[in-house]
Amino acid sequence: MKTFNIYMDEAMFDFEGEQSWEIEWRIVSGEEDGGKAEDDALVAGLDLIDLINLRDSLQQEIDAYALATLEREMGAS
Repeated sequence: MKTFNIYMDEAMFDFEGEQSWEIEWRIVSGEEDGGKAEDDALVAGLDLIDLINLRDSLQQEIDAYALATLEREMGAS
């Protein structure tokens, strides 16, 4: 089964005198990945089923957060 690697890239940037971190995620096919996982912030090596499950879990958390925020705003008004 084909596997994929998830990387977390972080970069510091200066915004109006305050330093912040920006995080970006990359998903690279294991076959095409020529990087060194230990040196390149590898988060996980997953197969396609794992990626689908991860996507679904993230979507559920995003939906729950959005719904809770909407309910708070509706309750406050």
